[in-house]
Amino acid sequence: MPRLASTIIAIAIPAIAAISVQGARRRLAYGGRDYDWPVHWEGKSFADAFEQSPARPMHSDGRDITSTDDCPAPLKAACASKGVKAAHLEGPIACGGQGAWCRIMPKDNFPTPCGDFGSACGEFSDPNFFYCNGTTGNLLPEGEIGHAHGFRRDATYTAESGLGSGWLQDHWFRAYSGTLHCCCNPFSATGVVNRMDAGTDGRPEQEIDLGWCEGEEKQDPLYSGGEECWSVEFFGDYMALPLTAAEMPPPYPNILPGEGSPSPSPSPSPGSKTYVISGGSFISPYYDFSPALEPLEPGMTYTFEAAGIAANHPFVIAVAWGIVPEPLPTPFLQEGAFPLVGSSGTVTFTVPPSYNGSLRYYCDRDGDMSALLPLAGVGPPALTCPSEVCDFICQPSACMLPSCSQLCSRCCVPVPTKPPPAPPPPASSLPPPSPATASGCNSDGWCQSPEGPSQQCADDAGPPWADDLDNFGANVRYHDNTPAEPILPADGACPGALAGACAVKGIKAAYLDGPIDCGGQGWFCRIMPQPGWGDCSYGDCNFANCATPNADELDTDGHCHGSDDDSTYGWWVRDHHFRGYTGTLNCCCGWGEPMHGVVNRCDYRKPVSGDEVSTCRDANEEHSVDFNPTCDAHPLKPDPVTNGGMCWTVRSFAAKDDDEGGGGGGGGGGDDDDEEDGEEEEEPECSTLEAREECE
Repeated sequence: MPRLASTIIAIAIPAIAAISVQGARRRLAYGGRDYDWPVHWEGKSFADAFEQSPARPMHSDGRDITSTDDCPAPLKAACASKGVKAAHLEGPIACGGQGAWCRIMPKDNFPTPCGDFGSACGEFSDPNFFYCNGTTGNLLPEGEIGHAHGFRRDATYTAESGLGSGWLQDHWFRAYSGTLHCCCNPFSATGVVNRMDAGTDGRPEQEIDLGWCEGEEKQDPLYSGGEECWSVEFFGDYMALPLTAAEMPPPYPNILPGEGSPSPSPSPSPGSKTYVISGGSFISPYYDFSPALEPLEPGMTYTFEAAGIAANHPFVIAVAWGIVPEPLPTPFLQEGAFPLVGSSGTVTFTVPPSYNGSLRYYCDRDGDMSALLPLAGVGPPALTCPSEVCDFICQPSACMLPSCSQLCSRCCVPVPTKPPPAPPPPASSLPPPSPATASGCNSDGWCQSPEGPSQQCADDAGPPWADDLDNFGANVRYHDNTPAEPILPADGACPGALAGACAVKGIKAAYLDGPIDCGGQGWFCRIMPQPGWGDCSYGDCNFANCATPNADELDTDGHCHGSDDDSTYGWWVRDHHFRGYTGTLNCCCGWGEPMHGVVNRCDYRKPVSGDEVSTCRDANEEHSVDFNPTCDAHPLKPDPVTNGGMCWTVRSFAAKDDDEGGGGGGGGGGDDDDEEDGEEEEEPECSTLEAREECE
């Protein structure tokens, strides 16, 4: 379609023909271009097409239009004649002959037939503008965020006949799907958008010269409080979209004259309020609010101001938890961006009067620091934590998985307190080990943890692997009596990479020993701080998540380690367990490229063959791999742990110094042997920013 230049343009396009008959097929003609009438609407009119659609007329702030009297000014006459929905989609509009301009913006869960809005496919590959104020919204290719179109005459908006020959019907049937926003007078876009396409109803030349973004930035008329704009949610030919019946929004009715009730006169704005935020800890309410946080009032404007927010606990308000914060929905008119850190930055938004969803505030680095942001007059949202998860994640403070959006006290039924166990019977009458404990153990009761052949090197921490039967007893693994707690996914089944091991040896042994099946793609693990258990006091934090501000200047988020060989997993876990690298263990399949945009660096463990196991010193260091991709060099990716990756989690990982079996000894001549030989005690792995230069 023709794109408007920054100078006066003249466009001459042949006149529109409403519907022509060509053989047995009707054709839609607009702007001199012919389109086949969609097969699924053959024999139907445009009114038939939109009648059962989910298209929802609404005010620009997201409120429902409750009656024909509540329609925006340009559509009041049409609403009074044919109803709310028909007026918005058939017109006519009354913009005083100035014409109008419209934006079709991406709508979550309402995709175009070719996938993401604006992707290169089919007829719709047409994002064409961005905002003069730099707002990017859902960023699309080349910085363009939606499709904008303007026309100088009211009649171009839509054909009064309803047969499908105006701009709106043309774009509807071409499945430009999303949320439609329109305003009278295309010149009101000056200083708001950088460009738009030009439409015509076929009359003599039209001229539109906006000046675009060259002059003073102006307020978007959609949010200026005027009466010259209107919106339609779920716009587009819904029958052409790749949605199942279950995914399709329900039909939206056409409110006819006399139906519904006139909107009450708007009540005065309740005003505004500012909250100053500081601190950041793992103790509820996680941040300090001044004044004390109260339920947010619909229609009220709120400002959240940073004043000493901890650098490792960035503050976010959003509809749902996410490591990459999503802006609040458009009706909130958000100004500024989350996260807030330190003592600079503010975010202001207005709670829409009709909003009945949920909000939450959280730290975008730790799902434990998350709480509902109460809304006055709105009940708590439906519970979303599956009951089968409760045994694994329900704690006194909060759900331990970011996917859970409710406090455990509400989403999980507390587990009844168990009576104290009965005293054990005499040794001679002890029952045999349960299958869950003995699974994977040999006839002598040796539970190889992990399974051989051995990859334990001299400097690996902990007792020699081959001595586990003597050290821990029959049918017992080194980690059996530790607090380490595997976290199952919401469906209660082991992750695919561990499914085989779970079936053979049980959940805990599979999570800590493997073997893992990552399809030969390798793995990487991050040991993250866990309140009350581990906080990098072992002295070897070595990476930052790319979602952390200034990540490439930091190595304070935890300890990252991985390998391109699946077989190394259990040996690395064992070594770091006995090293006392305490915290929450998050592991995912994929070494190398899958980590780009997720972490800034990570340590590596090499596989150890049978020929070298007797002579290897340290599989974590005796190699030339230096995985340091940086975050700035790659686009930010969603963290696979919280966004559907092949991942698994163990809470309360590793042995503390005061735990039985923890902390000491090398595997056949480790750290203790080095000290006995008079050698200096080895520092933790050469991983910190300060240590790497010395190690090199």
